[in-house]
Amino acid sequence: MIENIINIYHNAIRDHVDLLYRRGRTDRLITWKVGDDEAHDPTLIAFRAYRDRNYADVVMVCAGTNRIGQPLPKDIIFLPVARDLIAIKRKYLKES
Repeated sequence: MIENIINIYHNAIRDHVDLLYRRGRTDRLITWKVGDDEAHDPTLIAFRAYRDRNYADVVMVCAGTNRIGQPLPKDIIFLPVARDLIAIKRKYLKES
């Protein structure tokens, strides 16, 4: 049950970022160039973008990786802004 809710939450994040990107609304996204020091540590990007390492799962979803040991692409990724991320989190994880 919990895994299903988390998958729905991750899909909602992915859909949100994809929709804004396709609409050209990158002004409503965080544009992040993955640095050499960040490629193996999504928690570092989460801390730098959101001041909270617990959002590493969001970074991995947006970078297209599935597990903590998988290197992030050294490319530009798009992350939801904090207010949108909090709204998505409230909507989908409130039930758990």
